[in-house]
Amino acid sequence: MKKLLLLMAIPCFTSGKITPEITIPDSFSELSFYQLTLHRGNYLANTASCEIVSLKLFYPVEHNKYPPSASWLCLFPVDVINDGYGPNRSLGEKVYLDKKTDQWKKKKYNRNRKETRRSLDVYGIKSLSELQPLVLFNIQSVNARGYAVIDSNIPLQEKQKGVKKRLSFCLIQNHSYSAFCGFGSMINVVDGKEVDFTPYMLKSLETVEMGLPEK
Repeated sequence: MKKLLLLMAIPCFTSGKITPEITIPDSFSELSFYQLTLHRGNYLANTASCEIVSLKLFYPVEHNKYPPSASWLCLFPVDVINDGYGPNRSLGEKVYLDKKTDQWKKKKYNRNRKETRRSLDVYGIKSLSELQPLVLFNIQSVNARGYAVIDSNIPLQEKQKGVKKRLSFCLIQNHSYSAFCGFGSMINVVDGKEVDFTPYMLKSLETVEMGLPEK
């Protein structure tokens, strides 16, 4: 019954939208992209199936590169809604779906002493005040909607490998039992310079189309 109600609550869209609006680099071009097509074997999945997923990976014109490789997942929408984003990452905020407004929002997450200690250890910090606020976007793609989170709180082990910022997202397909999710580092070194792919990846998420049939 939960799944049925969920499908009825998700409207159908044909174009993308990011809320709140983002600042697009002046050099951004909708012609500079790599067309990515993901088949069943290209993403990790439980018993849910996203079938074929298509999206445009935009990249800076001046670098002729597309965003760094991400990890792709196909999950059940009910799991995405129940889990949200935050607590299992030892953060002080939680991203959740407000079912009254059908919008993803964030709120403070109260941790006990044990969870606080784990946060300090995971991120290699001395005080919780060192944690950075999550940046949340509601994403509407070609035939799905969900959230994208920009997280600058990087676990110590990943930070030592050079990771500085990550983007995580989950998009629930309209009238379906599938959710397409992913995560990856957004700052990459191109031609000896650091390039922030965040705005390019967010624009890419607007183009996600899932549940396409095999040809």
